[in-house]
Amino acid sequence: MEKMAPRMKIGIILFAVGFLIVAAIAVYTVSESRNPESKDLGEMMINWYFAEFDEKVADADLIVIATVSNKTGVWDTENGKKPIVIDYDTKIRTEYTFRPDDVLKGTTASFKGRVLGGTADGYTLKATKTPSFEVGDKVLLFLETNIDADGNDKVWYSIGLPDAFYETDDGVFTNEYYGDITVDELKNDLKEI
Repeated sequence: MEKMAPRMKIGIILFAVGFLIVAAIAVYTVSESRNPESKDLGEMMINWYFAEFDEKVADADLIVIATVSNKTGVWDTENGKKPIVIDYDTKIRTEYTFRPDDVLKGTTASFKGRVLGGTADGYTLKATKTPSFEVGDKVLLFLETNIDADGNDKVWYSIGLPDAFYETDDGVFTNEYYGDITVDELKNDLKEI
């Protein structure tokens, strides 16, 4: 077997290094072109199914009056971190931590809920018809256990527009679809189930 000339070895090595550099630049360019130039990811149109109120009361695993104690934007990825590629499938949620004031159905300690839309790492995704809360808000929530594709309970509840009622100045809770309800009325509804 003939030995390869030193110049040929150097040529092959330089060719391989050059090829790797060109490939790395191409991959980087493709991945960067997938990320939006602005950090506004757009707006998602959400349409909720609104069950009758008595169905909502019956179907909820947890009915709770709670105070918002924390609010933060999170990426809707398995690890909650920013994805490598940001495209039309990329979602951001706002995660709220709630401190229960009065549990009317089910049991819970402090718990988390997520709403589609929010801001994370400077990127913003808007979602229409989703509830929004501020730290200190008192809300009435109707929540169902959140189950992943494998049938396991997730550690947070998904909160949609029909699930959240806001407290008014006179102690009544209101929702743009269901209207006003008092805690006494809700307790009477729960007795009938």
